[in-house]
Amino acid sequence: MSIFGVKFLLFVFASAVLNFTVSAQSVVKVGMSTALSGPAKEIGQQLKAGAELHFNFYNQHKANGAAAIELQVLDDGYEPHKTVTNARKLVYENKVDALFGVMGTPTSYAIKPILEHSKVPFLMPYTGAEFLQEPHTFNVFNLRTSYNKEAQDIIRYFIDEQKLKRVGLLIQADEFGLTVEKSLTRALAERGLKPVVITRFRRNTDDIERALEQAQQHKIEGFAMVGTYTPLSKFINRAMEVGLETQYATVSFASSNELFARLKGKPKVLVTEVVPDPAICKGKLCDTFREAVRNTTLSHNEQVFEGYLNAYLLTTAIQQCELPIDSDCLLNALQQELEHNTVIREVFMLQPAQKKLPVYRSFF
Repeated sequence: MSIFGVKFLLFVFASAVLNFTVSAQSVVKVGMSTALSGPAKEIGQQLKAGAELHFNFYNQHKANGAAAIELQVLDDGYEPHKTVTNARKLVYENKVDALFGVMGTPTSYAIKPILEHSKVPFLMPYTGAEFLQEPHTFNVFNLRTSYNKEAQDIIRYFIDEQKLKRVGLLIQADEFGLTVEKSLTRALAERGLKPVVITRFRRNTDDIERALEQAQQHKIEGFAMVGTYTPLSKFINRAMEVGLETQYATVSFASSNELFARLKGKPKVLVTEVVPDPAICKGKLCDTFREAVRNTTLSHNEQVFEGYLNAYLLTTAIQQCELPIDSDCLLNALQQELEHNTVIREVFMLQPAQKKLPVYRSFF
């Protein structure tokens, strides 16, 4: 082969390598571990569907040269050991640029060592756990407010607004339950009160009969609950059956949409929310979401909307950074978008100087 032939082959090879590199850099890989199966699957499925709703739209309409989003989703069934397996695969094998929308406190806590070792950004987890609010050993960005703020609102509702005196707690026995339990008892203590009774049940079960027996032994006016929609709805329905008349409240993780759909009779139930009701909220992004959902089988609920908002914020931030994506740039861009993007701020009805996200309420 002549020297010119060799040079031509080298040119073709170099061009192919360059094109492959540019192509690889034009995709931002995002990994999501969530419950697609098990007794809490509706939450994970709806978060995933909401995120995909926006990511698909973004990929179809992005500007030429802009990075595409590749969402890789693995099922953990809301079981921490499965989340660890998924996170290892996503971070160390699949080399994702960020973990996104991981569902749950115990699941997030279980992968803390992976986050600390890899420094991969941990974006928009579906939890308000305190250990994620101001971490110093790994990179996290929260869109939802803290469980402490939700717990404060529940106790404010029970004690300050409803004038209740005797409050009991129904707690999922894991890191999620412990986190919110601490916030609830702290909010009660600030008002000179203690829980009348604290009952517990195991995660991913609806084994609430023992907790119900304990609750029946005390005259309770309000029950603050921590768990998912399956055990909480069963507890409320059984409590109504045995004549335990009280008010109920729980934090956003339970999923008001799924919880309310399973309730019987007319119990008084409050669920704190971290996003506004997408069916009635005002703003350009609310309108866009409702229009997007109209052409699908999805419902206008808070979990689908939260997944959609998470994806929207991520795509706006990615467009502020050069490729390949840099963790520091991405985290800074997310914070800047949250503080200055008028489209996202009008969804949460944030005032110009307001940085803390609000808590909303849903009632049954």
